[in-house]
Amino acid sequence: MKSPTFAIVDIETTGGFASASQITEIAIFIFDGKKIIDEYSTLINPEQPIPFHIQALTGITDEMVKDAPVFDDVAEDIYHLLNNRVFVAHNVHFDYSFVQASLKNSGYEWKALRLCTVRLSRKIFPGFTSYSLGKLCQSVGIEIQDRHRARGDAQATVTLFQKIFLSDTENIIQKTIQVKAKEQRIPTHIPSELINNLPTTAGVYLFKNSAAKIIYVGKANNIKKRVISHFTGNNTGQRRQRFINEICDIDFEETGTELMAFLKECHLIKKIWPIYNRALKKYEPKYGLLDYEDQNGYIRLSICQVRKNVRPIYFFGSVHDSTQFLLKLIKDFELDLRLCSFFANPTALKEIRDFTAREDLPHVEEYNNKVTQAIESLTEQKRSFVIIDKGRESTEKSYVYFKDNKVHALGFIDNELEFDDIEDLITQDNLVVHNFYMNHLVESFARLYPNKVMHLKGCRWKWTLQ
Repeated sequence: MKSPTFAIVDIETTGGFASASQITEIAIFIFDGKKIIDEYSTLINPEQPIPFHIQALTGITDEMVKDAPVFDDVAEDIYHLLNNRVFVAHNVHFDYSFVQASLKNSGYEWKALRLCTVRLSRKIFPGFTSYSLGKLCQSVGIEIQDRHRARGDAQATVTLFQKIFLSDTENIIQKTIQVKAKEQRIPTHIPSELINNLPTTAGVYLFKNSAAKIIYVGKANNIKKRVISHFTGNNTGQRRQRFINEICDIDFEETGTELMAFLKECHLIKKIWPIYNRALKKYEPKYGLLDYEDQNGYIRLSICQVRKNVRPIYFFGSVHDSTQFLLKLIKDFELDLRLCSFFANPTALKEIRDFTAREDLPHVEEYNNKVTQAIESLTEQKRSFVIIDKGRESTEKSYVYFKDNKVHALGFIDNELEFDDIEDLITQDNLVVHNFYMNHLVESFARLYPNKVMHLKGCRWKWTLQ
């Protein structure tokens, strides 16, 4: 196999995110494993003001870059220098994201294998208190000329990489730059051990920040594969970059099945509301059935939008579902159409036009009895059952306890366990914070896999798992 050549890069920018900031300076040194064979550096006009605190740090001012080329003018040279070479930088994710975004904006689709001298140094020179470029170079005896300028920092990174290259007795560099080496995708601030310890089974994973606070909960059929996917792709948006930078720890919980992973994720999100979880909000019910007494004493049924502090007696995911449901109640219990309200305009509903309105409203007490019967029928329709499926290992099964039309508890049972009442197995840790989406998911699963469902008549039962 032909030995790779390395493009050792450093950049200066107007800010911390490639989606909103631009490169102000770039330096590239091409290293063939023995010596530097080419080099390139230039200031770049970012076509946006350089913040004062960055001017103070780098010494690069708006005046200095005023007559410098814009990135489009140097994109071709930079592309040819980097193409088919291993991209090397200190904290490689930062430099790579800017260079890739800038090349893409200039019409160049470019990807490269990446090496991070922070990560490599931790493996080859373990034990230092800091692996920032300045502190690390000081520890290994490298003098940095022109600190916080692209050329000066790149030259220091070249010397550091040469030291790493010569000290790499375990062939770590070669292993890392293999096409499918997963470590190149992981940000340098996340220890590789966290990724290596992840299972490839179904479950939930939790991203935590430096304060050990959960900032994101996800679910997966393959936890390791899904976690790694968060760090791949070309999304350089500020929100995504901030999200990735905040991840300092990864925890997980195996669930045995995809259904359990879905439900556990929903439960944890509803319980914790992590800052970066937003997707579940779209699954909340949008419409509900309300009952109320009007000024004439009639109990009315009305479809409304679900809002804060609104307590419907039944929920729906769509206007159509709510319309069909209320129409059925009206037919089944002979309710008066004029005393029921639909969310959609009744004149637009063909089924509603089929009803013949009476001239006089019904007797209040008689009518309210019918409405009360209709409402009570909703309670009578409540179902309770348990879904049994495979567990996290062969010696156990998973269970989902669906009680009175709601997901009540999740857990695992030993295959040999005997019990008289499902309630006897449930502890506080098994109870879940349910929502409309979870309830709908379990009911759908029960319809699809009736062989995995144990229906409960009351709650007393005895069963030995086989």
